Amino acid sequence: METLDRATAKLLYEHYRKHRDGIRNKPEMASICLICASIQVIPKVGDPHMLVCRNCNFAFYRYECSACGATVDGRDPLNPGCAVCGLRVCTCGACGCPTEDSL
Repeated sequence: METLDRATAKLLYEHYRKHRDGIRNKPEMASICLICASIQVIPKVGDPHMLVCRNCNFAFYRYECSACGATVDGRDPLNPGCAVCGLRVCTCGACGCPTEDSL
C-alpha cells in the first residue's frame, strides 16, 4: 500500500466519503479509512481479503478479483456482498463462489 501525506489523504477521504463510486479504482484508497480518516490501515491477520484500520478497527474487503484481476473494494457500491459466499461481487460478476467448472 502507498504511504500518503495527510493533505492528500484528507482530500481523498472527503471525496470518497460522499461519493463511493469508483473507490475500487484508486489504489491509494486502500490505506484510508472512510470511518475515521486514518491512514493507519493494515492487512487483517488471518483474512487475505480484508484490511483493518488500526485507529477505529473498521474492517473492509479490498482484494484482487481472482477471475479478472480488477480491484474489489467492499466500500464501493458496484462491489456488493455475495449472499452465498460472503465475499464481494466484482464488476465482472465473479465472487468467491465455486463455479460449475470447479465442482
